[in-house]
Amino acid sequence: MKKLFKSIKWSDVRILLICGLLLFLYSFTNKRSNEREVSGISVVFKESEEHFVTTEEIRNLVKNKFPKISEINRSVLDLNNLEKNVLKNELIRNADVYLTVDNKLIVDIWQKKAIGRVVDGDKNYYLDELGKKMPLSSNFSDRVPMVQGTVKANNEREIKEILELINKDDFLKEDITGIIIEPKGTLMLVSRTNRFDILFGGFDEKELKLQNYKAFVQYLRRSNIEQDVYKYINLKFTQQVVCTK
Repeated sequence: MKKLFKSIKWSDVRILLICGLLLFLYSFTNKRSNEREVSGISVVFKESEEHFVTTEEIRNLVKNKFPKISEINRSVLDLNNLEKNVLKNELIRNADVYLTVDNKLIVDIWQKKAIGRVVDGDKNYYLDELGKKMPLSSNFSDRVPMVQGTVKANNEREIKEILELINKDDFLKEDITGIIIEPKGTLMLVSRTNRFDILFGGFDEKELKLQNYKAFVQYLRRSNIEQDVYKYINLKFTQQVVCTK
């Protein structure tokens, strides 16, 4: 027995005891932490302010899963499931749900961005930044160009690109309020300030046509030419703007 005691390295025993104690404290602390109740919900809108969806709507999406969220033990919270529930709102692009050290539930929200609003008969919806359908919001109406006509799979990308070109140019964004898709696919533009009809033509040379239109309107303004002089302008010919009085 004495030989056995002599062979024991007491420094190793101390290390094992310390490790055991630390493991016990960790387990105890983790258990106490999991037993704590959620102290509240905080909704944070990323990249944009609250508009399409409201803080209260997000809270309700969370509470649909746990009606009495403040009484919920954090150990039973399924954060991934809560994120999926929040993403059921079609106006939300992304969501991140997590708990802070003080047991507050944080919901980070990225809203979709509208680039145009489509009116096609009784259909009325937004196009998002991916060119996909996005429902209207009862809380907020975005000031984006109106697209009148049918957006189909074969013209979806082209319409998206025209809207992007309009929205990124300060002048065009202020002046162009709409795009009309005619039955044969020809496009007409609608101006906020000019009364003449604007024939855009097909989807070819989109950027050049828009720049030609911009240069033409700026020429009219510099030259103090009344807008009523022209009834119709044609942007189909990219080398020039054809005007009809």
